[in-house]
Amino acid sequence: MQFHAIFAIFLAALALPACGDDAPIQSTADAAQAGINGDAQVAQQGLTPVFLAVGGTATTGAVTIAGSSPDGAHVHVEIAINNFADLFGIAGHLHYDPAVLQLTAQQANGVPVGADNNLTDYKPRTVAKESPTGRILMGGARFSNVPTPFDTPTGAKVTREVWLVLDFNVLQKTPTSLAFDPNTLVVRNGAYTDVPTDWGQLQISWVQQGGAP
Repeated sequence: MQFHAIFAIFLAALALPACGDDAPIQSTADAAQAGINGDAQVAQQGLTPVFLAVGGTATTGAVTIAGSSPDGAHVHVEIAINNFADLFGIAGHLHYDPAVLQLTAQQANGVPVGADNNLTDYKPRTVAKESPTGRILMGGARFSNVPTPFDTPTGAKVTREVWLVLDFNVLQKTPTSLAFDPNTLVVRNGAYTDVPTDWGQLQISWVQQGGAP
Protein backbone atom coordinates (compact mmCIF):
# COMPACT_ATOMS: atom_id res chain seq x y z
CA MET A 1 0.00 0.00 0.00
CA GLN A 2 2.83 2.37 0.83
CA PHE A 3 4.48 1.67 -2.55
CA HIS A 4 1.27 2.46 -4.44
CA ALA A 5 0.87 5.72 -2.52
CA ILE A 6 4.43 6.81 -3.32
CA PHE A 7 4.00 5.84 -7.01
CA ALA A 8 0.78 7.87 -7.20
CA ILE A 9 2.55 10.94 -5.78
CA PHE A 10 5.36 10.48 -8.34
CA LEU A 11 2.85 10.40 -11.24
CA ALA A 12 1.12 13.48 -9.87
CA ALA A 13 4.45 15.32 -9.72
CA LEU A 14 5.15 14.44 -13.36
CA ALA A 15 1.72 15.70 -14.37
CA LEU A 16 2.06 19.09 -12.62
CA PRO A 17 3.81 20.94 -15.52
CA ALA A 18 1.00 19.89 -17.86
CA CYS A 19 -1.78 21.08 -15.61
CA GLY A 20 -3.49 24.44 -16.16
CA ASP A 21 -2.39 26.80 -18.99
CA ASP A 22 -0.33 25.25 -21.80
CA ALA A 23 1.56 28.55 -22.42
CA PRO A 24 5.32 28.33 -21.80
CA ILE A 25 6.69 29.92 -18.68
CA GLN A 26 8.28 33.28 -19.60
CA SER A 27 11.26 34.51 -17.66
CA THR A 28 11.68 38.13 -16.57
CA ALA A 29 14.45 38.55 -19.18
CA ASP A 30 12.19 37.16 -21.93
CA ALA A 31 9.40 39.51 -20.93
CA ALA A 32 11.78 42.48 -20.98
CA GLN A 33 13.08 41.52 -24.45
CA ALA A 34 9.51 41.18 -25.74
CA GLY A 35 8.82 44.68 -24.46
CA ILE A 36 11.90 46.04 -26.23
CA ASN A 37 10.90 44.37 -29.51
CA GLY A 38 7.38 45.75 -29.19
CA ASP A 39 8.69 49.25 -28.57
CA ALA A 40 10.93 48.96 -31.64
CA GLN A 41 7.99 47.95 -33.83
CA VAL A 42 5.90 50.85 -32.55
CA ALA A 43 8.80 53.25 -33.17
CA GLN A 44 9.27 51.96 -36.73
CA GLN A 45 5.61 52.58 -37.53
CA GLY A 46 6.22 56.32 -37.16
CA LEU A 47 9.30 56.41 -39.43
CA THR A 48 9.27 57.97 -42.87
CA PRO A 49 11.95 57.55 -45.58
CA VAL A 50 14.35 60.29 -46.68
CA PHE A 51 15.96 59.88 -50.11
CA LEU A 52 19.35 61.31 -51.01
CA ALA A 53 20.54 60.95 -54.61
CA VAL A 54 24.35 60.97 -54.76
CA GLY A 55 26.28 61.52 -58.00
CA GLY A 56 24.70 61.05 -61.41
CA THR A 57 24.36 64.81 -61.80
CA ALA A 58 26.91 65.60 -64.51
CA THR A 59 25.74 67.88 -67.33
CA THR A 60 27.01 65.28 -69.82
CA GLY A 61 26.71 61.52 -69.49
CA ALA A 62 24.97 60.70 -66.21
CA VAL A 63 22.88 57.86 -64.77
CA THR A 64 20.56 59.00 -61.98
CA ILE A 65 18.62 57.07 -59.33
CA ALA A 66 15.59 58.74 -57.72
CA GLY A 67 13.37 57.40 -54.96
CA SER A 68 9.92 58.08 -53.52
CA SER A 69 7.53 56.42 -51.11
CA PRO A 70 3.73 56.72 -51.04
CA ASP A 71 3.28 55.38 -47.51
CA GLY A 72 6.62 54.52 -45.89
CA ALA A 73 6.02 50.80 -46.39
CA HIS A 74 6.93 50.80 -50.09
CA VAL A 75 9.71 52.38 -52.15
CA HIS A 76 9.49 53.42 -55.81
CA VAL A 77 12.75 53.87 -57.74
CA GLU A 78 13.43 55.31 -61.19
CA ILE A 79 16.77 54.95 -62.94
CA ALA A 80 17.35 57.29 -65.89
CA ILE A 81 20.09 58.05 -68.41
CA ASN A 82 20.77 61.73 -69.00
CA ASN A 83 22.65 64.09 -71.31
CA PHE A 84 24.49 61.83 -73.75
CA ALA A 85 25.53 63.31 -77.07
CA ASP A 86 26.30 59.92 -78.66
CA LEU A 87 25.08 56.80 -76.80
CA PHE A 88 25.03 53.39 -78.45
CA GLY A 89 25.12 50.98 -75.49
CA ILE A 90 25.15 51.04 -71.71
CA ALA A 91 25.31 48.32 -69.02
CA GLY A 92 25.95 47.76 -65.33
CA HIS A 93 25.01 45.77 -62.23
CA LEU A 94 22.75 47.45 -59.65
CA HIS A 95 22.97 46.35 -56.01
CA TYR A 96 20.44 46.64 -53.17
CA ASP A 97 20.14 44.93 -49.78
CA PRO A 98 17.46 42.17 -49.93
CA ALA A 99 17.36 42.05 -46.13
CA VAL A 100 16.03 45.63 -46.15
CA LEU A 101 14.11 45.85 -49.45
CA GLN A 102 12.04 43.21 -51.24
CA LEU A 103 11.71 43.67 -55.00
CA THR A 104 8.06 43.32 -56.06
CA ALA A 105 8.04 44.71 -59.62
CA GLN A 106 10.38 45.94 -62.31
CA GLN A 107 9.80 47.59 -65.67
CA ALA A 108 12.63 47.88 -68.18
CA ASN A 109 12.30 50.47 -70.95
CA GLY A 110 14.11 50.29 -74.28
CA VAL A 111 17.08 52.68 -74.33
CA PRO A 112 18.62 54.65 -75.90
CA VAL A 113 15.79 56.01 -78.04
CA GLY A 114 17.34 59.34 -78.99
CA ALA A 115 16.08 62.90 -78.90
CA ASP A 116 14.75 62.77 -82.47
CA ASN A 117 12.81 59.52 -81.81
CA ASN A 118 13.74 58.27 -85.30
CA LEU A 119 13.29 54.50 -85.08
CA THR A 120 13.49 53.81 -88.81
CA ASP A 121 17.08 52.55 -88.79
CA TYR A 122 17.56 51.48 -85.18
CA LYS A 123 15.48 49.97 -82.41
CA PRO A 124 16.38 50.43 -78.72
CA ARG A 125 16.41 47.32 -76.52
CA THR A 126 16.94 46.74 -72.82
CA VAL A 127 17.48 43.72 -70.59
CA ALA A 128 17.01 43.72 -66.81
CA LYS A 129 17.41 40.51 -64.83
CA GLU A 130 17.83 39.90 -61.11
CA SER A 131 20.33 37.13 -60.36
CA PRO A 132 21.08 36.53 -57.57
CA THR A 133 18.61 38.35 -55.30
CA GLY A 134 19.93 41.84 -54.59
CA ARG A 135 21.82 42.19 -57.90
CA ILE A 136 20.11 43.39 -61.09
CA LEU A 137 21.91 43.07 -64.42
CA MET A 138 20.96 46.02 -66.66
CA GLY A 139 21.82 46.59 -70.29
CA GLY A 140 20.57 48.79 -73.11
CA ALA A 141 21.70 49.20 -76.71
CA ARG A 142 20.62 50.18 -80.23
CA PHE A 143 20.08 47.45 -82.83
CA SER A 144 19.84 47.96 -86.56
CA ASN A 145 16.45 47.28 -88.15
CA VAL A 146 18.15 46.51 -91.47
CA PRO A 147 21.47 44.82 -90.70
CA THR A 148 24.01 44.94 -93.49
CA PRO A 149 27.79 44.45 -93.70
CA PHE A 150 28.04 48.07 -94.80
CA ASP A 151 25.97 49.47 -91.96
CA THR A 152 27.78 51.89 -89.71
CA PRO A 153 26.45 51.98 -86.11
CA THR A 154 25.40 55.33 -84.80
CA GLY A 155 24.65 56.50 -81.29
CA ALA A 156 21.69 58.51 -80.05
CA LYS A 157 21.47 61.97 -78.55
CA VAL A 158 19.75 61.40 -75.20
CA THR A 159 18.31 64.19 -73.06
CA ARG A 160 16.61 62.03 -70.42
CA GLU A 161 15.17 58.54 -70.71
CA VAL A 162 13.89 56.34 -67.89
CA TRP A 163 15.82 53.09 -68.07
CA LEU A 164 14.36 50.98 -65.26
CA VAL A 165 11.50 51.35 -62.77
CA LEU A 166 11.58 49.31 -59.54
CA ASP A 167 9.10 48.81 -56.71
CA PHE A 168 10.00 47.43 -53.30
CA ASN A 169 8.38 46.41 -50.05
CA VAL A 170 10.23 47.72 -46.99
CA LEU A 171 11.32 44.84 -44.77
CA GLN A 172 13.40 46.87 -42.31
CA LYS A 173 13.40 50.60 -41.75
CA THR A 174 17.17 50.86 -41.53
CA PRO A 175 19.55 53.01 -43.61
CA THR A 176 20.39 51.43 -46.95
CA SER A 177 21.48 52.31 -50.47
CA LEU A 178 21.14 51.32 -54.12
CA ALA A 179 24.33 51.59 -56.14
CA PHE A 180 26.08 50.26 -59.23
CA ASP A 181 29.08 47.94 -59.09
CA PRO A 182 31.91 50.02 -60.64
CA ASN A 183 33.59 46.87 -61.97
CA THR A 184 30.66 46.11 -64.29
CA LEU A 185 30.00 49.49 -65.92
CA VAL A 186 30.26 49.82 -69.69
CA VAL A 187 29.18 52.80 -71.83
CA ARG A 188 29.98 53.03 -75.55
CA ASN A 189 29.26 55.48 -78.35
CA GLY A 190 28.68 54.82 -82.04
CA ALA A 191 32.42 54.38 -82.59
CA TYR A 192 32.48 51.69 -79.85
CA THR A 193 34.73 53.79 -77.64
CA ASP A 194 34.18 54.34 -73.91
CA VAL A 195 32.06 57.30 -72.83
CA PRO A 196 32.88 58.96 -69.47
CA THR A 197 29.77 58.59 -67.32
CA ASP A 198 28.74 59.81 -63.90
CA TRP A 199 26.93 56.91 -62.15
CA GLY A 200 24.69 57.88 -59.25
CA GLN A 201 23.49 56.04 -56.18
CA LEU A 202 20.49 56.39 -53.91
CA GLN A 203 20.78 56.53 -50.12
CA ILE A 204 17.71 55.91 -47.95
CA SER A 205 17.53 56.98 -44.31
CA TRP A 206 14.60 57.10 -41.87
CA VAL A 207 13.27 59.79 -39.54
CA GLN A 208 10.24 60.22 -37.33
CA GLN A 209 7.35 61.73 -39.23
CA GLY A 210 7.72 65.50 -39.18
CA GLY A 211 11.29 65.23 -37.92
CA ALA A 212 14.69 65.99 -39.41
CA PRO A 213 17.28 63.44 -40.61
